[in-house]
Amino acid sequence: MTSDQNLTELNLYPVTLSASNVQLRKLELMDKISQAPRNSLMLASELCVSGYDFDGFFAGANSAMLPQMLGSFDSILMEELQDALSEDKFLAFTHLKSIQKTDTTKEHEKVSARIFNEFVILNDTQVFHAQSKTKLFRPKLEYEKFSAADESEVKIFEFKGIKVGVLICFELRFIDLWQRLKSAEIILVPAMWGKERKEAFVLLCKALAMVNICYVVVASSLDLEFSGVFLPDGEFKKAQNLTEI
Repeated sequence: MTSDQNLTELNLYPVTLSASNVQLRKLELMDKISQAPRNSLMLASELCVSGYDFDGFFAGANSAMLPQMLGSFDSILMEELQDALSEDKFLAFTHLKSIQKTDTTKEHEKVSARIFNEFVILNDTQVFHAQSKTKLFRPKLEYEKFSAADESEVKIFEFKGIKVGVLICFELRFIDLWQRLKSAEIILVPAMWGKERKEAFVLLCKALAMVNICYVVVASSLDLEFSGVFLPDGEFKKAQNLTEI
């Protein structure tokens, strides 16, 4: 099967969530998964379930407890999502991932942890791709909570024979990262973009589609509510099946 055939048979299904808290957003996402048609690639907005909810769901955790709490939450979330998915329903989204490292010397043992905003594509049995956010948004003080990944993680990968790239929210502003995805057929943009900067978001997504001559699938919520698909000529569609475009 050629790449073009794979493209036309794939349903691109952007997902935005609007529920008020973590548990309700998780249920909302499960409902969206159940409604998605077969052979769907769903793209959910950045940190669609947890958000940056350190004053809410994770408020009881101090800096030492937070990585372990995130790890437990993440493990349960991933298991529940894979139970909801199927062989031909794929979910692309970002979540908070903590990585613990133990340094042992003769005198003591020190455990340190780093938290990443990680993008994954998975179905019921498999994780197809993962990469972490490389450009942290300084006005929101992301650097105080998270670690930035190396830019080498932004690269084209194959999914169902299609060349796919990912830019996580703020990464959209960096043209050098566009260049790294130059021959991608689809670029996914999970975001939690600010409402007051909607015009910039739309213009950047449209320009990315036209400059890289590819489909750009976008999903932003928990601030700006916006989702859809920009065609390679820059036209915007809400259509979910590429055969309808």
